[in-house]
Amino acid sequence: MYSPRQKVLWFAFNSRVAVILIQAIFNAVIPDHDANVFVSPEDPTLRKTAADMVVDKLLGGMKRWDAQYFIHIAQYGYTYENCLAFLPLYPLIIRYLAFMFSSILGTFLNFHSLLLISATIVNFVLFIKSADILHSLSLRVLRSECYAYKSTILYCVNPASIFFTAPYSETLFAFMSFYTMFKCTENESLRFANIDITSAFPAALSMITRSNGLVNLGFIFYTSFKNVIERTLPEIVNKYRTLKHRVMLPFLFLPFLTSSVALFITVIVALIPYLLVQLYNYFKFCTINDHNLPEFLSNTEYILPGSGDSPWCNYSIPLSYSYIQSHYWDVGFFNYYKLKQIPNFLLASPILILILFYSVSFIKNNIRLCFRLGLRDNIINYGYMNKMAYRPRQYSKSFGTNDPNIFVYVVHAIFLSVFCIVYVHIQVATRLLASGSPILYWICASKMNVGPTQSSDQNAINEHFRRVGTGKRIPSHHLSIANLEGVDNMYSKWKTFIISRHMPDFQSRFIQCYFIGYLVIGTIAFSNFYPWT
Repeated sequence: MYSPRQKVLWFAFNSRVAVILIQAIFNAVIPDHDANVFVSPEDPTLRKTAADMVVDKLLGGMKRWDAQYFIHIAQYGYTYENCLAFLPLYPLIIRYLAFMFSSILGTFLNFHSLLLISATIVNFVLFIKSADILHSLSLRVLRSECYAYKSTILYCVNPASIFFTAPYSETLFAFMSFYTMFKCTENESLRFANIDITSAFPAALSMITRSNGLVNLGFIFYTSFKNVIERTLPEIVNKYRTLKHRVMLPFLFLPFLTSSVALFITVIVALIPYLLVQLYNYFKFCTINDHNLPEFLSNTEYILPGSGDSPWCNYSIPLSYSYIQSHYWDVGFFNYYKLKQIPNFLLASPILILILFYSVSFIKNNIRLCFRLGLRDNIINYGYMNKMAYRPRQYSKSFGTNDPNIFVYVVHAIFLSVFCIVYVHIQVATRLLASGSPILYWICASKMNVGPTQSSDQNAINEHFRRVGTGKRIPSHHLSIANLEGVDNMYSKWKTFIISRHMPDFQSRFIQCYFIGYLVIGTIAFSNFYPWT
């Protein structure tokens, strides 16, 4: 019998294999749509062997849409200004991994094929790691093995699954984002002045993976604020009450100073890689020099490095990202609200409705918790408990009811959702939210009722463990997952409730169909250059 963590890891592995097989089959069966989008120029001197043709047949369906940019940057660097919209960490990783493979497979495969293989391997491994870290984060925040397990299984079949397998930065970003959140929940490990300084590293890497990684700094700020209010302040008050000599009063405020210094160091460390990327972009495109690009890359349709004539170069703060998104993709405030984009709004509506509806419900059902910014109630009432009798409100049973741990994640998800609605290409919302926030999976896990089967009956499970006679005490959280999955599923590496169980109500069936349907249809559409999320 597999433990919950083992089930999660195996299902993450098998889900990626399924996505790769689906795209390979339907890329071979269905002709590609002419999407009239950027396609990386092909080096005319690049040799192609039979092995290269096999790689293209097996993995070519994932080299679509923005994947063209990531592979192009990994192979040739930032040759055109519009490539600056894609941050460098993911292309760098697959580039250097491909260089490692070239020493072994260089005689059989060209560098382009090695890049495609490297991108697939990186996303394959990182997806399993991201599922593992999401499971750990969910356990710590939700404090329920059942909800944590269901959330991670849903993540493994998330609606943007093809983007977590194709050469996109979503999987790397999800791993770094979830790891940042996880580090911000830790109580120990290199903690100084109530903040874990090591949380700066995954936050920094997320910021040079995707632009919305900047929002992850909010978790660091909030964690520092919450720890100061809930830990440092009560400690200062207690010491003040026992203070005998007033001359020592200024020393009581030293924890505030050290907390501020620690927060400042953490944020600076997190920002340094992002600022270095902006400096690179500026010197690459805003200083006049020869680009030294081969002829097949010297495309006059795009602004080349060293031209120095881009408008953003003259900004008071010369950041390229917002200009490039606006100039090349028409990204701007409500710019996407056009009649022809209605199908894309419909594609993105399920994830936005799920997150916004239940996030707003969380705020309505926990209004007092939200007013105190997710802080513990006894902190807000500190020092007044004896003066005023407090009678806790009876909360309705709903997502995150009276749970201060979830507050910051709800605020983060609402911010990202509203940003998607008013600013970005709306279809991007599915993969942006699926990779940037765990809230989708937590909401769906709390709302998904898994119908019982014969093998999930408590008596059947107890009889199974008695018959097996392991001689060991079975952990209670293993029993809770066995109750959820049934004994048969717990012995399978791929069978889980999301694909093998009949859901008892409409809400659960909707979630099941949404996740599985978007995985399959999205993989088929994406692999043939048809528009998707």
